[in-house]
Amino acid sequence: MAAIYWTIGILAGVFCLFLWLIHPAMGRKNECKKFTTWDYAHRGLWDMNLGIPENSMPAFRRAVENGYAIELDVHLTADRQLVVFHDDTLKRVCGVQGTPESMELADLQKLSLSGTQDHMPTLQDVLALVDGRVPILLEIKQPALHSEICRYLVPVMQTYQGPFLIESFNPLALRAYKKMDPTPLFGLLSERYPASLHVNPLVKILSTSLMLDAICRPDFIAYNHRTVNGTGFILVKNLFRAPVFVWTVRKPEDYQKCRKLYDAVIFERFLPKSIDNTDVA
Repeated sequence: MAAIYWTIGILAGVFCLFLWLIHPAMGRKNECKKFTTWDYAHRGLWDMNLGIPENSMPAFRRAVENGYAIELDVHLTADRQLVVFHDDTLKRVCGVQGTPESMELADLQKLSLSGTQDHMPTLQDVLALVDGRVPILLEIKQPALHSEICRYLVPVMQTYQGPFLIESFNPLALRAYKKMDPTPLFGLLSERYPASLHVNPLVKILSTSLMLDAICRPDFIAYNHRTVNGTGFILVKNLFRAPVFVWTVRKPEDYQKCRKLYDAVIFERFLPKSIDNTDVA
């Protein structure tokens, strides 16, 4: 009988530890609400059928003109400039070897985005264009363990007068930013990583289950809408009731479902307002 009690006690302790690890920040849910009434155009409202590449000035201009909030990605260049670009490498979008971190701004801006006449914008240029007219969901790209990008990003965002949120897959980036400026709302990105990404198994388990919340205590969760069936996610959403942003929704039928189940949707390849979403609060 004593062994049973010990087993129950150990299991209860492990479960309590798990709850402690995954719990998000709890005090700013109401602040998140003003951001959840928006739909977020993934990398801007891009459309290669119109010759508008992702994370480009035309994509961001089109999002603003159509009344969509913007999701974008920020890297730090070799000469310590902030540029808006998604991938860790330049190959897919720019057709050359290298990374944004390995090149200086002047050289990066000579590169074409997806074969168009558009070039990689700086974060400051994008902020000047948006000018507070729609919210910005800014993802910090931090490929290494060091958080140098935050030293440059924080002062820029402190001078920006428009609404924005900060998110990242890397909890160390969120923790570093929060130490410098705890004012913005912070979101931890995650998913059930496919094998093709070659994510470290331990990191994969900790991230997918949201146990990395313990590092940064995010205000909201941003999760892949196709893999929202994990225990950690279910508990964070339903027990702790953290606001949930889901990504990246590419079909109107998925949008309708996600808008009912979650707080905000990050979308691309269709226009949410072109379908009936009158039941969305």
